Amino acid sequence: MERLAGRYDLESEVARGRGRTLWHGHDIVLDRPVGVLLLDAGHPHSAAVHRAALRAASVEHPGLLRVIDTAEDEGRVFVVTRWLAGSPLSEQLAIAPLEGDEARGIVKAVADALAAATEEGLHHLVLDPRDVLITEHGVVVVGIGVRAALEGVDPGDDAEQVDAWRVGALLYAALTAKWPGYACAGLPGAPVVAGLVARPRQVRAGVPDDLDDVAWRALQPDVPDPLESPAAIADALDEIASPEVDHTETAAAPNAAWRWLGLVVVLMLFSLGAVLVAWQFWQRADRPDEPSGTDASASPTASPPDTGNGESGPLPVRRATVFDPLGDNSENDADTKLAIDGDPSTAWTTVTYASRDLGGLKQGVGLKLKIGDQPVSGVELRLVGRGSDLQVWVARPRTDPKGAPPKEPDPEQPLAGYRKLASVRGASDLVSLRFSPAVMTNRVLIWFTALPPAGDGYQGGVAEVAVLS
Repeated sequence: MERLAGRYDLESEVARGRGRTLWHGHDIVLDRPVGVLLLDAGHPHSAAVHRAALRAASVEHPGLLRVIDTAEDEGRVFVVTRWLAGSPLSEQLAIAPLEGDEARGIVKAVADALAAATEEGLHHLVLDPRDVLITEHGVVVVGIGVRAALEGVDPGDDAEQVDAWRVGALLYAALTAKWPGYACAGLPGAPVVAGLVARPRQVRAGVPDDLDDVAWRALQPDVPDPLESPAAIADALDEIASPEVDHTETAAAPNAAWRWLGLVVVLMLFSLGAVLVAWQFWQRADRPDEPSGTDASASPTASPPDTGNGESGPLPVRRATVFDPLGDNSENDADTKLAIDGDPSTAWTTVTYASRDLGGLKQGVGLKLKIGDQPVSGVELRLVGRGSDLQVWVARPRTDPKGAPPKEPDPEQPLAGYRKLASVRGASDLVSLRFSPAVMTNRVLIWFTALPPAGDGYQGGVAEVAVLS
């Protein structure tokens, strides 16, 4: 068992990402469980993460996950946080949206916590429903400062407005179970009406007008009386009278938030024990280049990752190959096996392009998965980078009148013989899609039409893919 800084024992690995691991640890000095985020030596964002953690440690608020310590050990930066039990908001929204009072109570707690951080010059910048933990003691925001630094997202002059947009998006998601503008945190993107994301009440019947108004004023900066800071959103939510929500205890006791978890969470906590919430740090942030993007073409059948309930399972992928009918088939072909090797720390990637639209050189590039003749009901992807536009296609059976794909793709009709099942724009690092009914096919194609930024160019890829039966 490794010990960091002579104090923190690394007891069990919880998660692993590119250049970082998350551990369930133990503080031998104070005899308490902790979470430890450990960056590899030479991690490109080590210095920024260390600085952000130092600043985050100075902010004390019951609605923020506390950073206990940060230091360097043998060239590796680590961040130590509390170890808490609870459930991410994303898990509840994967089941159903919240009622108005419940949504208001949770988002008010988040807005208050971010407002307190703003007073100390600290911002989240990449908040989504995975970063909001519901515990038996209240609402806790995970990753303030550190998660953005880990992903190389720097606060600019508009940092407060970015956090306000994120809080508004969180309220939108709580009310509709959709994320405004693009797929995020397992939620499908919200629909677009007349070039703008639909208002919450257009997406779901029964959304209270006052909460619809708060969400809209936070998301759209050109409306009258916009809400441009977390504090402004908290004030606006305070002005909405509700006898069922006690706004005097924003982070300590949101009773409405606890009601919707009820017995499910109680059973979960007893059966699973403590849950490390700091795992959020290792996930990739998924804020797109245009936070209020106008496309929401995520499949309406998109859903969170399979929970192992027996309804679907992974199919064996016989082979993965590059599909580049509009290029020269030189897209790191030798690495395609890394997308199906079961190791999320390795990946197949495209080559680097000069612009997001593949340098304007071609319509797309893909990863083709050979599975044999199987019924396919879904696809789960762990992507490289954040902000890819992609589509999922399947080969038509040879008995289909439109014909199966030719052995040599036609550059004029590169997707001839394929059928599109879903598309996602501005994808996060985790994408899960379900198709109903299942489709019989022998090949699945992951087709990238736009790539996320990477260094001095644009590059996408797949770290792991699972095809579900």
